[in-house]
Amino acid sequence: MRLLQVLVSAVLLPAAYAVSRTSPPSGAVVVNPSATTGQFKTLTSAVAALPNDNSAQTIFMFPGTYKEQVLIQRSGPVTIFGYTENTMDFTANTVVLAHNASLQTSASDDATGTLRIKTNNVRLYNLDIRNDFGVAETNGQAIALSQYGSNCGAYACRFFSYQDTLYANQGTQVYLKSYIEGAVDFIFGREGSAYFSGNTIATKGAGCVTASGRETNDTNLYLFESNNVVAAADASSNITGETFLGRPWGGAFHFLLDIILQVNMFGIDFAKVVFKNTIITAPLDKAIWSEWQSSDPRTDNILFAEFNSTGSGVSGASRPSFATVLTSSQAAQFTIATTVGSDWATWVDTTYL
Repeated sequence: MRLLQVLVSAVLLPAAYAVSRTSPPSGAVVVNPSATTGQFKTLTSAVAALPNDNSAQTIFMFPGTYKEQVLIQRSGPVTIFGYTENTMDFTANTVVLAHNASLQTSASDDATGTLRIKTNNVRLYNLDIRNDFGVAETNGQAIALSQYGSNCGAYACRFFSYQDTLYANQGTQVYLKSYIEGAVDFIFGREGSAYFSGNTIATKGAGCVTASGRETNDTNLYLFESNNVVAAADASSNITGETFLGRPWGGAFHFLLDIILQVNMFGIDFAKVVFKNTIITAPLDKAIWSEWQSSDPRTDNILFAEFNSTGSGVSGASRPSFATVLTSSQAAQFTIATTVGSDWATWVDTTYL
């Protein structure tokens, strides 16, 4: 009888978590394309209306495509909920935040971002965030989410672009049960520590999933645990054998200085990316991992590591010398706590783990 109860609970538990969220929580600021009195038509205006203090604030967004670029930088915590019939399923998302910008017309990568977070304690639920400039191979850098905050989380969200989709640049972050799509260096950043679990990571063209740009031997890393790496539904034909889990992000300015001084002084070769228990069906290059470029590999001090990678995408893999296959004891050292802090349970929504 006890065993039966355990089995029933195991079956029913996910369903219990998969609830709808179709009305604003009490006290929430409301965003609605058909705004009535006391509501806002844009997320930008709703964020601007929040008090500039340390109070926790909630925003609820009704279905629609909101074409705007949004910056969140107030000091207090912000939670944004998107209308959904299933909080655990990103395919049920009905709220889209879309913008069109690239580095060709912007001052920096960050400035291209559709949603830019420059504060701590921001939580996103059931939002689709797109940069519509980054939908073709030749378009260049175009960020969907630019993340500079600590203790920030994205839950059952979707992020779309082509190059530089997710800029996990600073702070501690988690991305859980979400969808992240791109082709070139589409999860990247310098100083951020980010934990990814239960996500679908979809590559749609030749390039690298990650581009870690750590410049010093600090503790920051990207840890991917129990994700699926797939080919996007509309992936281009050049994806086969031209996709990698990651490369160390270089940086043209520092590279030019190195050439001038004829010495690698600036040390942009501390990339640190770990994949654990990953199912990979995207048709990766047999090397799995890539150097920055042949004339400037940037692989001296990096950690590109895997444990228990399975699936057709890693069949027949022949990893380079700078890649590491972890033992089970080595892999156990990389956890959500070692990635985003021992206090992670105080700010991460554990429902999504």
